[in-house]
Amino acid sequence: MRAPFGDLLAFRADRLAFLTRLARERGDVSTFRIGPYRVWQLAHPDLVRGVLVTHAARFRKGPVLQRARIVLGDGLLTAEGAHHRRHRRLLQPAFHPQRVHEYATTMVDRAERTTRTWQPGKAVDVHAQAVRMTLATAGATLLGTDVEADVDLVQSAIDDLLSAYRLAFVPFGWRLQHLPVGPPRRLRRGRRALHGLVDRAIADRRTRREDRGDLLSTLVLADEQDRLTDDEIREEALTLLLAGHETTANALAFALHLLASDPALQDRVHEEVDGVLAGRPPTADDRERLPVCRGVFAEALRLFPPSWAMGRQCIEDHPLDGHTIPVGDLVVLPQWVVHQDPRWWEDPTRCDPDRWTADAPTRRPRFAYFPFGGGIRQCIGEGFAWTEGVLALASILRQWRLGPVTERPLALEPLITLRPRNGVWLRPRLRDA
Repeated sequence: MRAPFGDLLAFRADRLAFLTRLARERGDVSTFRIGPYRVWQLAHPDLVRGVLVTHAARFRKGPVLQRARIVLGDGLLTAEGAHHRRHRRLLQPAFHPQRVHEYATTMVDRAERTTRTWQPGKAVDVHAQAVRMTLATAGATLLGTDVEADVDLVQSAIDDLLSAYRLAFVPFGWRLQHLPVGPPRRLRRGRRALHGLVDRAIADRRTRREDRGDLLSTLVLADEQDRLTDDEIREEALTLLLAGHETTANALAFALHLLASDPALQDRVHEEVDGVLAGRPPTADDRERLPVCRGVFAEALRLFPPSWAMGRQCIEDHPLDGHTIPVGDLVVLPQWVVHQDPRWWEDPTRCDPDRWTADAPTRRPRFAYFPFGGGIRQCIGEGFAWTEGVLALASILRQWRLGPVTERPLALEPLITLRPRNGVWLRPRLRDA
């Protein structure tokens, strides 16, 4: 007799271990059940390509992101079809390489401000610091507003939203969202706080009618044929504010953890930063001149992918070799598994920035590495994330040496993104001390 919740309890107990074990024991194509859903895990790069690129029209976003509409509305992360294509076209100019190049000064300035509060020898949660830094950067570059005074509000709202994440894996759980207690109440509280913050920024921009060179200006001042409603602008601004800081902060914190765990690798980064920057803060032009920094950030995205598994729902039968995924079934594309598959990665659990040098030999399939997804839904902010991650890493390491805090080991928490449970605690020391 089938358990009423299928594999839900085993999945919730340790999501990352569950998906890894599934691939190891059952291969590239495997199935499990979560409540009423049958879920297919596709753990081969070619199968990932089939879902994200070749046959993308056969799939829509999975239930977790569908239900994220409660908070994000039909923003770019949750929208489908023509709505998604139109909004992506309108948002694309804000992420043009030249515009991202202009954002670099703000990115570095926020990183420099963040580390000024550090005290040599005193343990610091670099994840919490990275979140504040990237949130301030996203607020300034995307919304054209200073959200530093609202950082605590945003963080509290995000914590409220993440506390409701468990409802996504309870059969019919999101029908409980109107209950006046527990996670549903926190979900509504977080939504109200975030909507209020963005609505104030929109109202200010409509009143001033000035173009500050940011995303919000692009949307508010758009020509009539491209103009969005205030609700649509809020949905896009909120989506990009949250997605534009959370994933980068996580990856940056994990990159710093990797360096603190490997003194020899940290020495290499220091040598590169000293040689390229010669004591000055980094600029946008330095991004491609810092291959070791870029390689460390790439490895953080590989070993600790912010999107640890992408979900899709089948809306048209999808044939595989010997299988057919029917309409209604769910598909999981697990970055956590594929990014550490020894078929594509030699010594897969080791942080090796040399994997990413221009002359590094590789026979890896394209989708052996997909931290930003792929196809028509590839993350619009990928270039933004790479620029901020590399420049922030260089800015921090030019001044500080980081060591582990052994009494606070790293623990992972795979929620909507892969986060560190209880932070990433490191001990900074000034390099010239």
